[in-house]
Amino acid sequence: MKRKNKIILIIILVFIIGLFIHPQKIIYEPKVIGKIIDENKKPISNATVSSIQENETKNKEYGYYEYEDYISQTVKTDINGNFELSEKSRIDWFHTPLDLPIVWCYSDLQIRKDGFKTYRTKFGELKEYNDKCRACKKIEFRPTIILKKK
Repeated sequence: MKRKNKIILIIILVFIIGLFIHPQKIIYEPKVIGKIIDENKKPISNATVSSIQENETKNKEYGYYEYEDYISQTVKTDINGNFELSEKSRIDWFHTPLDLPIVWCYSDLQIRKDGFKTYRTKFGELKEYNDKCRACKKIEFRPTIILKKK
C-alpha cells in the first residue's frame, strides 16, 4: 500500500508542478516603424532609438518585487529619419494557471541624439487594444516623433 501511495503522490506533484512551470505564456514586443524629425520637420539621421521594457526582480532581503527599466532593442535612424524595431517574443516559463489574457499592448521608446533633448514616450502614448487577447502579437505602431534642440 505504501508504494501505491508514493506513486499517487508523485503523479499529483508532477501535475501541480506542471500547472506552474511550462512554456505556455509567450510575451510579445510590438513592431515599431517610425520617423524622427526636428522642430522644422527635417529628418534626423543617426539618432538612437531604444525600446524600453520593464524587468521584474524579487528583492532577496525583503521579499517584495522591484521593477526597473531595461533596453530591449536599439537601432539608429537612417538618412530620412526612419527606424524599425522588429516584433520580438519571449517565453515566460513560470506563471500561474489563473493568468488572465492581456488585451492591451504598450510600447515605450527613448530617443537620443547629440544636440537634442532626450525624448521618452509617456506611459500609454503608444498603446493599442487587441481584442483577440494576444497582447502585442501582430501589432504595429507608426509614430512620428519630434525632437527639440537643447
